[in-house]
Amino acid sequence: MLRRLLDSPTTWFALAGLLFLALVVTQVEIELPPRPKGSVADLAGLAARDDLSVLFVLVDTLRGDRLHGYGYPRETSPTMDYLAATGVRFEHVVAQSSWTKTSMASIWTSTWPRRHGVLRYNQAVPDAARMPAEVLRDAGFRTVGLWRNGWVAPNFGFQQGFTTYVKPVPSATPERFQRKTPSTQWVLGTDEDVTEAAREFLRSFGRERFFLYLHYMDVHQYAYDEASAKFGTGYSDTYDNAIHWVDRNLGALVQELAERDLWKKTIVVIASDHGEGFREHGLEGHARTLYREVVDVPWILALPFTLEPGVVVRETVGNVDIWPTLFDLLGIAAPDGVDGRSTRPLIEAAARGEAPSGAARPYYAQLDRSWGRPTQAPSPFVRVVSGPWRRIEPILDPGARPAPELRLELFDARSDRDEQTNLAAAPDAPLPPETDEALAGYLAEPAPPWGTAPAEVKLQEMELNQLRALGYVIQ
Repeated sequence: MLRRLLDSPTTWFALAGLLFLALVVTQVEIELPPRPKGSVADLAGLAARDDLSVLFVLVDTLRGDRLHGYGYPRETSPTMDYLAATGVRFEHVVAQSSWTKTSMASIWTSTWPRRHGVLRYNQAVPDAARMPAEVLRDAGFRTVGLWRNGWVAPNFGFQQGFTTYVKPVPSATPERFQRKTPSTQWVLGTDEDVTEAAREFLRSFGRERFFLYLHYMDVHQYAYDEASAKFGTGYSDTYDNAIHWVDRNLGALVQELAERDLWKKTIVVIASDHGEGFREHGLEGHARTLYREVVDVPWILALPFTLEPGVVVRETVGNVDIWPTLFDLLGIAAPDGVDGRSTRPLIEAAARGEAPSGAARPYYAQLDRSWGRPTQAPSPFVRVVSGPWRRIEPILDPGARPAPELRLELFDARSDRDEQTNLAAAPDAPLPPETDEALAGYLAEPAPPWGTAPAEVKLQEMELNQLRALGYVIQ
């Protein structure tokens, strides 16, 4: 009877509500017991261990360049900075879309959007796709997902492989909490709900080998508590406050790992699905463009030991590479036919101060501009990152409708990091041949490894309203 109660997610969610996250609320500075010191050579030994777990933290709408550890002058992210400084920080990371569902489908399947095809509001990852939680479940991990973004809800296929996949019951928003959402509505509750449910899970099941996925939403909501209000009240300021708030939540989780002696046997991954625009190209928000502000994201890898100094990988990588890297470290075979690659060779080369062997590969992001308008024809466009070049172009598939505001754009990141000068605007402007080759290769991508088209789901009006609460227009 006691075991059944402990195994019930309802039990530990109820306990989470009673505990009410006192640590996150009151503690700003996180003091952690030391981990063992290690080296990059110790990466090879991880695969032989049978006690490693994975904590995968997805911070929705987090720009890489808003973290202090990535060069941002404001100290928005002390916990993430510490993990990066004692682990691995990937400096240039390309998300595969600026919209959550498409981007998350690429993270979980390690395939380009062109291949998995989850591009519109009613499309879902099909059952035939083999997801990381399925791989880890079959390898003996307890797999748990805690989410607050409706675009990763179970009906879109993201629950596959999780023994528990739930949205925590939202608590009452405390008076100390501030919120400045892009819309007049918001997702109920706060990231406290996810954090405390995760801490209670660690108390109940931390002795087992686990894969715990957390999907934080308060940065997306520009939401934070009073103790995190360090940077002002303007629109961009509140975004930074929200990052600081979520960083404190992460600090509480890491401290929980340390106090339960799990710190030395857990790989912690911090990633994001997309960034956020602040009118760099005339628009605020995301899911409408593919400029750098909405697709350049962080990726931090904290290991069961410290690297001193931490490793910085400066080569371009993508979110499709996250799971091939983790599978490589864990000694678990990745699904066949994926587009992502393990970054372990890049990590090892960076630690030695050497250039990686082999030519750099291109990376891609894709968005359908009419993803939320079912009465409109698809209007897809793609971003190609190839060396210093950033090329954005409509995809003119049969039946696709090129949006009038979309045009061919080309930027040189060496001299125009913020992508303000379109080199393709001049008549007869030459295009770098490597971007032609990269785009042709993307458009010629074969069917996904699972061989089936994305599933389609019929959404009820209540579900659509919940998604509209995220600030998106769905007509």
